[in-house]
Amino acid sequence: MAAHMRTSRAGLDLIKLFEGYRPRYEPLPDGRWIIGYGHVRAAREGSRVSELDAEAILREYDLPKFERVVRQSVLAPLNQNEFDALVSLAFNIGETAFAGSDVVAALNGGNRLTAASAFDGWRQAEIGGRIQLVDALVRRRAAEKSLFLKTVGPMPIAASGVYQALQDPALQSVVPRLPISPPSPSATHMQPSNGAGQLRERSATEEAADAVRRQMEKILHDEADTEPLEGVHQLAAQTDGASPDEITAAISALVDDSTPTVRKSVWPQHQELSPPPAYARELTKPTVPNKSKPNGGLNIDHIDDLEEVDVDPDQIAKVMTEHVTTHTEHQRGHFIGILPHALLALLGTILAGYGGLKLFNRDPGDTADAALVTYMPGFLILLGLSLFVVMGYYCLRGLRNEE
Repeated sequence: MAAHMRTSRAGLDLIKLFEGYRPRYEPLPDGRWIIGYGHVRAAREGSRVSELDAEAILREYDLPKFERVVRQSVLAPLNQNEFDALVSLAFNIGETAFAGSDVVAALNGGNRLTAASAFDGWRQAEIGGRIQLVDALVRRRAAEKSLFLKTVGPMPIAASGVYQALQDPALQSVVPRLPISPPSPSATHMQPSNGAGQLRERSATEEAADAVRRQMEKILHDEADTEPLEGVHQLAAQTDGASPDEITAAISALVDDSTPTVRKSVWPQHQELSPPPAYARELTKPTVPNKSKPNGGLNIDHIDDLEEVDVDPDQIAKVMTEHVTTHTEHQRGHFIGILPHALLALLGTILAGYGGLKLFNRDPGDTADAALVTYMPGFLILLGLSLFVVMGYYCLRGLRNEE
């Protein structure tokens, strides 16, 4: 049980990292609106929210019901890291899905490792009418699983010399298999997969490698062979079903058996995995005491120092209304700020137009002041255009800053 537990700063930062911050309301495909860190309730188009207020809404308005469902669904004891990871999962998949998930079932059965592995069962989403694996969900589940498994005591060791990792057969279905070549009369297609003597079907790459190896041995040990075409036909028959890439991999394996096989990314533009996010690196940092900080700077995230607070929905609505009012006042003040530039630009247009009229409608008989009549229209046109260009620039810059 996790009675009276609240999400700690580590869990809150994880949720904020993957939800993302939206300062304005944005429409969702289902007709709803979203703002802040995943808030989709009180929708008001055009409203804004600061990062500080968005975090307050997330912690005090959105998360309490998911914290409640975690406390009610999980009947096993939880530490703070496990509780935070479960709240993040529930916030992402929903209350009903979380309560009936394999994660909760494994936890209630006392199997924490199975529960951690069950996080990977929620990495797909419907995009464009298709159910597909989503990169962002894969990363989110990995971060949640890492936080779930983060120990609050000394880190358990798993030395490579003591525990040599083996491939988990339960997860092999996740990795796409290569096409299997048809049976060959000169090679067996079944070989042991482990020390227990269990058999598995060999892939087309392995068949191609064996065929090329036999052909090379035949060429090296029997250079007097008078029927080279027979070996070619055998090679073609034994590599039936293997693609050019598989045959290339098989030849590479013959050249250097010590070279490990590297699986490239399924995305052509990303051949290498990106480095882990800063949050994931923080999860593995050891805790170092710091005497200059309270409690020696020790990691006390597992201590429940947060009390549950019930927030009135009217208070949240009041805050959102204040944001709308503040935004309106900001727009009014911005309009007043660019109004003088607009008036001066208008004045420049009037001066340039008046100078143009004087230039083209000059009275030839007017000899009162020949110099004034000759140069004044050009001066007015130049002054008006300069004023219009400069003030118009400031007006446009003010409008762009508002956008």
